[in-house]
Amino acid sequence: MNRTLTVAALSVALCAALAPQAHAQMLTWTDKASASINFGGQAPSHTLSAESTPDIYGEPASIRSSSDVGGGFFFDIAGGYKVWRNLVVGIGYSRVASTDDLSINADIPDPLVTDSPRAVSTTIQNAQHSQNALYFTGTWMMPVTDKVDVGFQFGPTIFFVSQDLPVNLQNSIQEPGPTFSNPTLDNQSKTTVGIHFGVDGTYLLTPRYGVGVLMRYTWGSADFEGDSVTLGGFQIGAGLRVRF
Repeated sequence: MNRTLTVAALSVALCAALAPQAHAQMLTWTDKASASINFGGQAPSHTLSAESTPDIYGEPASIRSSSDVGGGFFFDIAGGYKVWRNLVVGIGYSRVASTDDLSINADIPDPLVTDSPRAVSTTIQNAQHSQNALYFTGTWMMPVTDKVDVGFQFGPTIFFVSQDLPVNLQNSIQEPGPTFSNPTLDNQSKTTVGIHFGVDGTYLLTPRYGVGVLMRYTWGSADFEGDSVTLGGFQIGAGLRVRF
């Protein structure tokens, strides 16, 4: 996490250092609106852990699960309209989805001997995770030349998170063993609010169409089964830019 924050901060600082030069060369961003579409990657992955202590054979059991979530390929689409000088207010949407194995480790009481927990573990494959994010963004556009501009972004993010988690694991315990027999997953959803900031650079191939690079850091947090998982991360992507 610290390394990711450092990379994001250095990226923003580097572009900020160019801002005075850009400001001196060309003060006004002359377009009225913009749209973009990006493809890229998000890092890092985060660990989602959950624990339950159901009563089994008259004693509390301990059942723990964990999986990696949040990293991977992302898609982003956004648009904005100039409201004052070089300030563009807009909205964007991105999606990150991943599939990972979910590990389960448990201590199960013995049905005949008290205070004699037995260790058991299993893995559930293909647990699904997705993060759909809605961005409300203020962007200050800094023209560098008639073909190049840099936008500095900041604003709130609404995360719509979906995660597969194991349910009723105590009902899948089989004896003798014990073993887990056909543990089931349940898809759970959460909505939470976070923040984002970043830099978007554009090179215009024509007065209307261009290509660009997006560097953005997003952050949020959601609770699943008593555990808090960090959402978002450092995103870098590239794609098409359109000016109006």
